[in-house]
Amino acid sequence: MPLLLNDSIFKNGFCWGQYEPKIDDESRLHLPKEVVDILEGNGITKLWRCPDPTGERFVLCPSQHRLIFIKMIKDSFKDSEEVEEVYRLLCSGTEAAIDSQGRIRIQKVCLDHVKVNAGKRVNVLGVGRWYEVTPWEFGSAEKR
Repeated sequence: MPLLLNDSIFKNGFCWGQYEPKIDDESRLHLPKEVVDILEGNGITKLWRCPDPTGERFVLCPSQHRLIFIKMIKDSFKDSEEVEEVYRLLCSGTEAAIDSQGRIRIQKVCLDHVKVNAGKRVNVLGVGRWYEVTPWEFGSAEKR
């Protein structure tokens, strides 16, 4: 049963939990059923995908939360010599539809940024307004 969210919860974020799904051979990430149910319950059929310039991860989030992410990144790099590279990574962000099986295609720029090939497991961590996707080796309880 999907979690029912009111406007204040949605405004403050609802991306929570830690998951270890696999990216299939066609570069699609199979979102956990719990995540799909929450997104569907709020009418969200697409997610914004973008490499995260602050680390070896990429972000998945509802489109209305992407501006918060972009502002946070721009603020943290405003006095950096890497501003141009950061800007290019942020501009590579795009939206993708979640298919009927709860999968979302991950673009090559995101997979290259985290150095993950299709067919590999990843760590998905919900951090309020977005999910951070990292290589599985760094997030797995078995590797700690």
